[in-house]
Amino acid sequence: MIRYLTLIALVGCAEFGLENAGSDRTGSDTAEFADSANSQPIRLDVYAESATELGLLNQSFFVDAHRTEDMTLQLKAPIAIRGSLQGFQTFPTSDVQVPGNLSAVPGQFRCFVPNSLMSYAVKTDASGDFSFLAVPSEGYTLAWIPDIGVNLPFEVEEGVPLLEDTVFNKVLSYTESQVIFGRIKDNSGLGIPDLQFAVTDTHSGISNSGGTTNNMGAFQTRLYPGDYSLRIQGNSHDALPSIQKQLIVSEDADSTLQAEIQLGKLDTVKADGRVLGPDGSALGNVLVRFTATDLDEHPSLDFSTESTTGSNGRYSIPVLPGRYNVAFIPNHDGPFSPVLVTEIELSAAVTELDPTRLQERPLVNGRLLDAFGMPAEGAIVRAQEQGFDGAVFEAFTGELGVFSIAVSDGPLFWTFVPDQPSQGAITFADSSSTALDGRTIQLEEGQLVSGCIAHADGDVIFAPVEVRDRKDLLYASTFTDDQGCFAVRVDLSGMN
Repeated sequence: MIRYLTLIALVGCAEFGLENAGSDRTGSDTAEFADSANSQPIRLDVYAESATELGLLNQSFFVDAHRTEDMTLQLKAPIAIRGSLQGFQTFPTSDVQVPGNLSAVPGQFRCFVPNSLMSYAVKTDASGDFSFLAVPSEGYTLAWIPDIGVNLPFEVEEGVPLLEDTVFNKVLSYTESQVIFGRIKDNSGLGIPDLQFAVTDTHSGISNSGGTTNNMGAFQTRLYPGDYSLRIQGNSHDALPSIQKQLIVSEDADSTLQAEIQLGKLDTVKADGRVLGPDGSALGNVLVRFTATDLDEHPSLDFSTESTTGSNGRYSIPVLPGRYNVAFIPNHDGPFSPVLVTEIELSAAVTELDPTRLQERPLVNGRLLDAFGMPAEGAIVRAQEQGFDGAVFEAFTGELGVFSIAVSDGPLFWTFVPDQPSQGAITFADSSSTALDGRTIQLEEGQLVSGCIAHADGDVIFAPVEVRDRKDLLYASTFTDDQGCFAVRVDLSGMN
């Protein structure tokens, strides 16, 4: 079955004026950056930086899906954000005080409105200072993140309004934070060096700069009280599973948190094999990716590793014993389709897999009609892999709305973009190449979405604009015209 969703193209800012048809374009009424499930909000992104020389920044906002005609969207002028990042030195001073003197901290300041274009990240300078411009809005998340090797916690603050020029002078506290330490060991009890680790704040999704385990497999960091997730990962050449461990840092000022992790057996087996073309010839430079579905010694952990075939088509990859899905991915611009082989058991000392033979990419032929049953000439037909590496394939419809496109085997996400909004709404479909081949697709008439974008001194012309849902799924994109206006027909019935 093909699932059709017909979609949208628009524009936006953090706060905007919204008026009905017939009103003047002053944008006197404003709506806050809010997300109401009852109003099915559409996220509108306007890329003002690429279309103006007025110092406007890229901006996002939400609009009620039931009020999409003749809108006036008023962009805001930027505000100045500056400040400093400081902390107490964590090495002994001349009078043997720990922590030592207050000083500048090398690190990063992040400032963003979740699920929007309003996102900024700046490094501190030698004095610990930073400055940048931002779009005024309610609900910013702020994060102060010291660099690797600075034994100070990172700090996150959510729901911060930034509506005017603002100064933040932040001091990261050594004494108010807790030390987190641990050791990663193998089954013999020896520490594993050079493993990467990072800590993520559970509520905001912000991570610190992380680090690596030392030559004894030990790691250490400092955190403020809160809920976190510790992720430890081996380098690309290591056959090691990824570890994720929940950390709850208490308010007890005298407590420390120890996270000892025993990996158990890490003995690997060799997965050997060969990749061939349709005629049996060896295929080099094919990516072979092993993803564990169940590890014998680590059933709750993740593990993935990959390598490419040599000129003789062969690969030899060390993996942990268990069951795997194996993806064979040739070059995206080549003639062959990727293949996924599932539930391969790898437990012998050396495992020689059966040769994998890639096939030519399947050709999908179809016809696209507009909302009124006429051929949709000049439309873009786009197919994206839902697995593998998400490769995208594109073609255009001809005079009779006919298209032909070579794609990958397996599930695909299709987008049909009409040449003109008058042809109908942008349409999506989930379908394999086999199910779509030979089909006729008709665009929906859709719902009119129209309006104009302005700022304090005039219109915003030729600005790229995008429409997304609250889960960040892109529905469509367009441009404002020479008067700052746009119009498109969309079908919002499939919006999440």
